[in-house]
Amino acid sequence: MQVLASSLSRHVFLPKVESAMSNHMTRDMLAESRFCMSASSFLKRHIAPIVLAMFATAGFWVLDDYGVGTDVGVQRETAIRNLDYMLGRRDFIYPDYIHDRFYGVSFELPLLLLERALGLDDTRDIHLMRHIITHLFFIVGGFFCYLLAYRLFDNKPLALFAMLLFLLHPRVYAHSFFNTKDIPFLSMFMVCLYLVHRAFDRRDVWRFLILGVAVGVLINLRIMGVTLFVMIVGMHALYVFGDRRYVLGSMGLFVLSCAATLYAVSPSLWGDPIGNFAEWLAVLSQHPTSITQMFRGDVIISTDINPPEYIPVWMSITTPPAALVLGVVGMMIVFLRGLMNPRDVFMNMHLRFWFMLACCFITPIVASIVLSSNVYYGWRQVYFLYAPFCLLALFGLYQLMVTCDGLCLSVFSRVVDGEKLMYGAFGIG
Repeated sequence: MQVLASSLSRHVFLPKVESAMSNHMTRDMLAESRFCMSASSFLKRHIAPIVLAMFATAGFWVLDDYGVGTDVGVQRETAIRNLDYMLGRRDFIYPDYIHDRFYGVSFELPLLLLERALGLDDTRDIHLMRHIITHLFFIVGGFFCYLLAYRLFDNKPLALFAMLLFLLHPRVYAHSFFNTKDIPFLSMFMVCLYLVHRAFDRRDVWRFLILGVAVGVLINLRIMGVTLFVMIVGMHALYVFGDRRYVLGSMGLFVLSCAATLYAVSPSLWGDPIGNFAEWLAVLSQHPTSITQMFRGDVIISTDINPPEYIPVWMSITTPPAALVLGVVGMMIVFLRGLMNPRDVFMNMHLRFWFMLACCFITPIVASIVLSSNVYYGWRQVYFLYAPFCLLALFGLYQLMVTCDGLCLSVFSRVVDGEKLMYGAFGIG
């Protein structure tokens, strides 16, 4: 009887147990599969914020490895003097013979206010705080690079590539901790490019109001922001064959909001806006600071005539070669398309935007050569060129991918046709 019971338990009850275990394992596998799918979906949807959070974490990790820039003391002192002038504690920011009065404070003043709000009085703590905020604003610029690239190509991997290209430039990344002049200007330039595309793509008048405010802040950061202002007005002018009422209204709103914002954030303009702005342009376009430096084995003085190749050489030896090649390819394709089909520059908004990006990169370089602008310490005064250059590099990559896909498809089709001929010759198929 015991043998019979044992046999019954093996043949009757064991399959039930095995079936229950199998069902339990199936449920576990399904749950694990759903978790993996949801995790993968989450990563795909939020890949940009995740990468940016990783960059911010890495930035905090290496924060105290970077020193203090040569301009930090002057920049902070300028912010203090501007704040005192705004509060009526002094009658002028600097004496008229000191050109530092023309430096914008739309980034330095918030740093000073945050320093006082946190009650920082230790020099090290002050500089580390400035490092943190400058680097975080640089990461914000990378995020807007991602947003703009995604709008242009509707492709997340390409947008992610553009963001990494922006954030991983070796020289720019190092400056993103201590350079409170050029890095905020670079990031704000990228923000403005994103707003330019949204304004012209959606064609909502109120977007030009926001764009005007952003460009006003940009010009305050560095006078070279006037370059983008001129480009935007030029893009408006190309709508001359369209709705003139819309063109005049949006252009007027953009110019007025830009001028009002620039005046509001520039205490140095308050006394005589037009006269001071003209002097601002004259002084900062030919910066009076004289720096002795080495360039290609020769000692040069920055206030003398810089070699025409100064900016291109510095940019080429500090930029990763692959990015350099892609940027040049993208820019050449844009200009060739514009020259071959000039009508499309007038009628096609997307080609007009790419043409504007190429001009934003080329025009300052040509202007610095023609005017013999005072550029020193590498190409840091024109780091903002890297914003349009990243997008042009992405355009070059996209065009190469399309070309390679076309070539691969052509080769594949020829192979297939060859196989058909071979099968026909041997009577196969």
